[in-house]
Amino acid sequence: MNDNNPNQGESLFESISDQLDVLLAIISRPVVQRQIVVILLIFLLAWLLPESVRRWRRRRRSAAQAPGVGTESTRKRWLASIYYLVTPLLVLAMLTISGWIFAFLGYPHGLLSDLNNLILIWLVYRLVMTALFGRFGEAAGAYQTRIVTPIFLFLLAIQFLSVIPGSTTFTNSMIHFGTISFSLSSLVGALIVLYVFIIVAWIVKQMMVHTLPRRLDAQPGVIESVATLTRYALVAVGIILSLGFLGLNFTSLAIIAGGLSVGIGIGLQDLVSNFVSGLVLLFEQSLRPGDIIELNGRISRVEKVSLRSTIVRTRTNEELIVPNNSFTADQVKNFTKSERLVRVIVPFGVSYKSDPELVRTIATEVGLTHPLVLPLPPPELLFQGYNESSLDFNLQVSTNEPELTFRIRSDLYYALWKKLAENNIEIPFPQRDLNLGDGWEDFTAGLQPGRGTLS
Repeated sequence: MNDNNPNQGESLFESISDQLDVLLAIISRPVVQRQIVVILLIFLLAWLLPESVRRWRRRRRSAAQAPGVGTESTRKRWLASIYYLVTPLLVLAMLTISGWIFAFLGYPHGLLSDLNNLILIWLVYRLVMTALFGRFGEAAGAYQTRIVTPIFLFLLAIQFLSVIPGSTTFTNSMIHFGTISFSLSSLVGALIVLYVFIIVAWIVKQMMVHTLPRRLDAQPGVIESVATLTRYALVAVGIILSLGFLGLNFTSLAIIAGGLSVGIGIGLQDLVSNFVSGLVLLFEQSLRPGDIIELNGRISRVEKVSLRSTIVRTRTNEELIVPNNSFTADQVKNFTKSERLVRVIVPFGVSYKSDPELVRTIATEVGLTHPLVLPLPPPELLFQGYNESSLDFNLQVSTNEPELTFRIRSDLYYALWKKLAENNIEIPFPQRDLNLGDGWEDFTAGLQPGRGTLS
């Protein structure tokens, strides 16, 4: 930045103070006060008139018994667009008429004439937004917030400064940070450069996300990550150019970046780790929005994969924000990585009195009765082994709803209990045999009459 003498220009705070003094001096003049009162009345009337008409129409519409649905919808849309333009049109018309009246009476009306240009900018802004919302609907909200509104606010600021006395001195005022100083106009120029690059980066990302999937045979996640990196690169270029616009010495910037790198290496290890892990996830496509995963024993759906964290939604509709390095450093079960088909395992046991073949027939029939179980591959009962008190089986069924595995397993347990009970097949509980060895005779003798009680 400029390391020149700080006294080469007036400081920003001094310029603001001088500019306020000028504005107060202008407002204190009776001819200006007269125009300000007229302007306030014009804005009040321009707001009250359409608002009164809108409320009257709302009462009339609510009193109507059977309005035509299609006609009413079309009228409502057009009236909403017209209502959006009525206020600036009324203000512009009344300002013009007031200027004619002031000129006829011989009163100065410079403030009224200068305000006309500001209202024209406001009217053009409303026209542009009406056209955007008519063309894109609610999707135009992003363009309004990011592009249209900032541009028109900048035009209003330029127009406002052009009519304020002493605005040139104000824009050339200096801002001081220690030995570093730059003018307000340089700061505004740097912010404009940065804003342009931010908007260009956003537009480029939107174009890449919407056009590349149709032209390239690539996963949407890869396109998203490439578009995100491109956006960050453009924003970084904008930051460098805006700093250069302020006159930054890039040798000093290299020294600052070296110091920051040490701080990043020490204090921001987790942030950098999550950022790199996010890039790995986006490029490898090991996790994608919509995937069903098991995380810490909980079945969850991946909602969004970003560069720092991943948002998942559990079966209880809770949103969890998980750092990305949790997915790259630990093992994660993904049920839908390549396909949605999963096998649901239902372990159970029956008593030793049961016929294993009959159990297999019953279990496979129960599996096929569930509406979420697929017939192919068919349900299968695997004999796991002989336990201490039961014959152990695993019923395996297939489903393409991996997020509902807990529900399917629960339903199958209910159905198995009922079906096994109907066929007199017992589900055993643990049993133990007591072996007293050589002490059995002494134990039974102690229970004979006349030998006392067992203590």
